[in-house]
Amino acid sequence: MHDLMELTGETVNLALVDSGRAVFIAQVESREVMRMVVRLGSHAPLHASGVGKAFLATMTDSEVSEILHQHGLPRVTENTLSTPEALHADLLKVRAQGYAIDDEEHAIGLRCVASTIHDEQGKALAAISLSGPKARIPDERIAQLGLDVVRSADEITRCIGGHRPTY
Repeated sequence: MHDLMELTGETVNLALVDSGRAVFIAQVESREVMRMVVRLGSHAPLHASGVGKAFLATMTDSEVSEILHQHGLPRVTENTLSTPEALHADLLKVRAQGYAIDDEEHAIGLRCVASTIHDEQGKALAAISLSGPKARIPDERIAQLGLDVVRSADEITRCIGGHRPTY
């Protein structure tokens, strides 16, 4: 996580899924004055966070439907995906590119890029993300940051003996 923060200059987070929500369990803060800071143990909706959408993309359609049935798609900001169709389309992109993007869906002015860490069966154990202000994470930078996050997630996955599944 520290290496990813040094490489990108952005705050790096580690999250798990608990009861259908993302739970932040570790963070390495950016050295920038403007940075994302999360209280460890805090929760975020899966559909409205980078780590959450990264997790959802690893689930079957029936698992995603069950989470939506339990938690709905409440709007957190005006950019939050609020229909099953919009979420499904976004998850297809996440699966294709290997990383999820939170584009001011959880907090206005904040962008996040995330990817999952997998166990030996290819099951998502955790998600790693980097977060920062939209001013430092413009559209032109997202693809490179996505590759950086995927590389970090894959390195951690390999270190724990896991592998990324193919979709």
